[in-house]
Amino acid sequence: MGLRELKAARTRTHIIDVAYEMFLADGYDQTTMEQIAERAEVGSSTLYRYFPSKELLILDQLSLTLDVGGALRARPENEPLDVALGMALRQSFDSVDDDERFAAIRRVIDVSPVPRARLWDIVVGSRDDLARAIAERLGRAEDDLLVLMTAATTYTILEIAGERIWTADAGRSHLDTLDEVLAAVPGIEPVLPAPLSVLTSVSSDPSGR
Repeated sequence: MGLRELKAARTRTHIIDVAYEMFLADGYDQTTMEQIAERAEVGSSTLYRYFPSKELLILDQLSLTLDVGGALRARPENEPLDVALGMALRQSFDSVDDDERFAAIRRVIDVSPVPRARLWDIVVGSRDDLARAIAERLGRAEDDLLVLMTAATTYTILEIAGERIWTADAGRSHLDTLDEVLAAVPGIEPVLPAPLSVLTSVSSDPSGR
């Protein structure tokens, strides 16, 4: 990383630190971008260059966690898909510090309508991008059922592990929680919806036999 990139990364981190401190102390809606710029001692134009909106600022670290597709593309091409997906999930969770502040920011997001709605847009886009990354890796179409099921399952694991992390005891590693979920999944046999042909035969017999 060059000097310019290093300086930009430090500025970005400083802005996030200041903004998070203000969101937690004063509330998301009560904190303005102008106040953040003033407290961070950067110009408003600089702040908006790094973060075009306040919701993108508060969602920045969480967005990194959701970018599993990008993490998958960074894995070696010859790596087995299951290993690559596991490592992609690890990289996503490893991008967030194991601290109470992040969990507190997540609670702020949950009660703030604008960033919460924007988060849903990011989730949908990230899930679709993961499906594209899997399709590229397997050489299959994006609407292939195996691709869609693999992407949906991986993203469900991400969401379950994430929810457990937000509610876990302070001090527990994000990666320990993720590994616990990943280790348990192979032993689970989910109940799948029955085919319509089966439903038709059941519905035609009022006794259910």
